[in-house]
Order: sequence, then C-alpha cells, then structure tokens
Amino acid sequence: MSNWVILGEYLDKEVLVQTKAILNGNKISFRVKTPETHLNSALGQATSQPFIIEVLSDEYELAKQLIHTQDENASVVEVPMNEYTSEELKEIVLNPEDWHQEFIAKAKDELAKRGTGVSEGEVEKTREEKIKQFEKGTEPSKTIYYFMWFFSLMGGYIGIIAGYFYWKGKIKGIDGRRYYMYSEKYRNRGYYMFILGSISAFLQTFLYIKFT
Repeated sequence: MSNWVILGEYLDKEVLVQTKAILNGNKISFRVKTPETHLNSALGQATSQPFIIEVLSDEYELAKQLIHTQDENASVVEVPMNEYTSEELKEIVLNPEDWHQEFIAKAKDELAKRGTGVSEGEVEKTREEKIKQFEKGTEPSKTIYYFMWFFSLMGGYIGIIAGYFYWKGKIKGIDGRRYYMYSEKYRNRGYYMFILGSISAFLQTFLYIKFT
C-alpha cells in the first residue's frame, strides 16, 4: 500500500500552480496541504508558511524527475495555460494580489476559451471576504501559544516578547492597510502574557540581586 510522501514545499503560488499542472498532465495523484496564513512573529518566523505537495510513494521518483526537469528548464519553458484546470485558473483570477498581471490576463483568456470565467463581482466579493478575515484576525498555533505562557510564567524574555506580539503584532493586508495579526481574544490574552512575563522577570531579577 502506497503512503503519501512530501514532494516539495512552495511559497511561490505561481510555481505551486505550475507544479500542480505538471502532475495533473502526467496523471500523478497528489494532494496539497494548505498552510496557516500567519505564524508567531515573536519566534522570528515569517508570516506565511509554504504549501506542501504530497504524492504517493510509488509515484514519487517519477514526480521528482518531472519537477526537476521543470526547475532546470524554468527560464525557457512555461507550462501551457491549457494544462491548468478551470478551478486553478479561477483561483488565479480571484487572487490578483498573488500573481503578475500578465499571468492573470492569460488565465482570463484561457477561461474565456473554455466558455467560462470569473466576474468582477466575484473578484470583489473574494477581496471583501479576505479583508474581513484580516479585520477578524487569526488564532495562533496552540502548541506555541501554551509554550509562550510557560516562558512568561518563568520570567523568560521570549515569553514577554511573544506576549507583546500577540497583543500588538500587525500584518499588512491586501488593501495596503495594517491589521492586528491575532483576534481580539488572543490580543487581550497577549496583553496579560506580557504583563505576567514582565512581573515574573522583575521578581526573578530582584531576588537574584537580593540573595547573591
């Protein structure tokens, strides 16, 4: 029985879609793991994670060879638009902030050839939904979040820094505005984490000076 194995990680959405098109064109089974949109800046990580493509183990070598050939010829070979699925083309059009204008135009032309397309209303609706998500904020990784509480309790400065970023951390939205990275609930908890860490660090420093 074949298992799923990681073929690659992709931060560039254009490369991701091209890779998916190549796998589809060669009838290779795959699945894509979508990343979280935000991470803890307090840990010095980026605000986005890569998409992960997994293939079945018995097709891994063929898939790897195809992708390796794609990488070698990336500067001279472009995946034909007709190899993209309609869903992939619509995703490109609905997310204009992630793609070059020339690539979006090609996607629109290909959809038109197939007798379908994406209306401006759909694009605007998707944009508004994204902005609402930015306004709402996101939730942090639970594992990291509880570790930060532990560090704050123990007076670790990393906990203080994490608390500050949960409380005040911001990210740039697709409209150019800056939004709080985390939801109001976690911003409030970040404030208390920051205060707890600061008090704990102060007490530990005071006791160290007093008894040494």
